[in-house]
Amino acid sequence: MIRPMAEIDYKWPTIGNEKVIEFLERGLKNDRIAQTYVFTGADDLGKSTIALAFADNLQGHPQGFNSDLHILEPEAEKKSISIEAVREFIKTLNLSSFLNSYKIGIIKQADLMSPEAKSALLKTLEEPKEKVIIILLAVDEHNLPETILSRAQVLYFYPVPAATIYDYLLNNQGANRNLAKDLSSLALGRPLVALKLFENPGAYEAYLEKAASWLELMRLGASDRLSVLDKIFIDKTWSKSAVESANAVILMAEGLARDLLLLSLDKDEHLQHSALKSELEKTLESLGVNRVDGGGNFNAADLLNQFRILAQAKEYLAGNVNPRLVLEQIILNF
Repeated sequence: MIRPMAEIDYKWPTIGNEKVIEFLERGLKNDRIAQTYVFTGADDLGKSTIALAFADNLQGHPQGFNSDLHILEPEAEKKSISIEAVREFIKTLNLSSFLNSYKIGIIKQADLMSPEAKSALLKTLEEPKEKVIIILLAVDEHNLPETILSRAQVLYFYPVPAATIYDYLLNNQGANRNLAKDLSSLALGRPLVALKLFENPGAYEAYLEKAASWLELMRLGASDRLSVLDKIFIDKTWSKSAVESANAVILMAEGLARDLLLLSLDKDEHLQHSALKSELEKTLESLGVNRVDGGGNFNAADLLNQFRILAQAKEYLAGNVNPRLVLEQIILNF
């Protein structure tokens, strides 16, 4: 006998996104399921994790391989999802359910679908098939056509408070207090970032080394910076992975610049890279920026200029300029 949806004990991730989870669970209990959802928000906020949990709850927690769950994402080294991939995805979803349940399709990075792929998907959404649910994961819903958004239930994912991430690492993962504090600050509201780094100490150490190297090159003259850049980024291709890595470096650089500005304003408690506070203080001193310290001089023009340079660099990357060249231009103009 199939239990009524309202009586099922649903399983969800245990950190953040409470409003999204409450909305989805209410829909499950009341049997009010949309046929298309858009989960939108920055990376590493839990969109994919909750989409999988929703599918699992909707299908009654199938065990092992699930032939009624299908995931589409950009292929390696491809910058978009092709119309051919979307057509194959739709064809698979239209097959009969193996479990006599919902067929669920999740499209990761849905905002990277080609215009033709978006049009092909729209045709399916205009004529929805019973018990076929499509979930689109996107960083920015405005990169999806309004014609798709108007047919979807849009759910927004927001950064999780650092205190919530701290408590989760401390109480659920057994992290010590210092590590939990550093990771919850570094994550900038993205719980999956904190969890990934906690579970992979080598990746965490590698990130801190890169960040320390970036601060080091800021303290050097322009002629000495390129050799330090090699510690951070050496890929000279135009590959998708090179672009993603360069974007990650720029994101890190923005965080470090923000930390330097906060440090100059005596807002140490808000530092993202709290584990590198001594390196940040050394860099701030080398830049000649005085901390406020209750009325001292304050000159952060160089720091503010860094944000302008980094924003311009992101535009160059989006314009298909060589990633290594973009990073070289950043450090030579700091």
